[in-house]
Amino acid sequence: MINTRSIILITAAIVIAGITAFLARSLVSTPEVQQTTIVQQVASDVQVLVANKDIHTGYFIKREDLEWQSWPGDNINEHYTKKDQNDSSEAQIESFLGAVAKLPIAAGEPIVNGRVVKPGTRGFMAAVLKPGYRAVSISISPRTGLSGFIFPGDTVDILLTHEVQELEVGANDPTMIQATETVLEDIRVLAIDTQMSNETNTPAIGKIATFEVLPKQAEKIALMSRMGELSLALRSLAVETQMADTDNITKTLNGSTSQVTYADEVSKVVAEQKGTGTGTSKKRPVKIVRANETEDLVFTDPSNK
Repeated sequence: MINTRSIILITAAIVIAGITAFLARSLVSTPEVQQTTIVQQVASDVQVLVANKDIHTGYFIKREDLEWQSWPGDNINEHYTKKDQNDSSEAQIESFLGAVAKLPIAAGEPIVNGRVVKPGTRGFMAAVLKPGYRAVSISISPRTGLSGFIFPGDTVDILLTHEVQELEVGANDPTMIQATETVLEDIRVLAIDTQMSNETNTPAIGKIATFEVLPKQAEKIALMSRMGELSLALRSLAVETQMADTDNITKTLNGSTSQVTYADEVSKVVAEQKGTGTGTSKKRPVKIVRANETEDLVFTDPSNK
């Protein structure tokens, strides 16, 4: 006869076997596949004006820099420019043309008024200037300003034409001669009169030209304006990369690279007159001593002709 102890052992063995079987089934059973629901986002009907390239501070915004881009309707800031449903979308873009980036704008970033300054608004000129630069203006005429063919964004050289005193050896009174020199090079034009952009590139003769210069250059321009007449020389848009070509371009007719031109270099009449031309090193003073007599003569240096 089976005693109570045997019954307990048999029951415990059955329970353990059942638990073992359950655990083994759980380990070898195939896990359930979790279904992932892919929600396809439908393109928004709302379009926002964005930059299609990186725009740096001080950059003049052009038509090719802007485009319309679909934007989620629940993530549109009130300062974004939303595309109108009518035909005025191009007019919306044109309202930003000629504006200057006050802060950097990344490609794909919406155009907001807080990051750009439009022409005619307060702070526009200050936004155009590079850090550390100043804006300075000079008076120009159709002759000194290339008849309106200098546009904002061009680079120019500034020339000064003035009279200087020349004292010839042996003379008591100085002679006034005219000279032209290139004082500043590669200066950026910010505006002609009040126009800071010219999308049509049509000649417009202005009376005031505004430049972007360093503080020391601003002082030079202020002084030059009182010394004589200022003229502008337009620089090429092509980058001068070959030094040999650059040297050939900068050489003057007499083979020198001097940036100062005297009157006797352009006029033979002036060069032949007594008391002129010494400053160009074309004439050499010579002192001739004969016994007790001394004579001062000036000879032309044939090597500089």
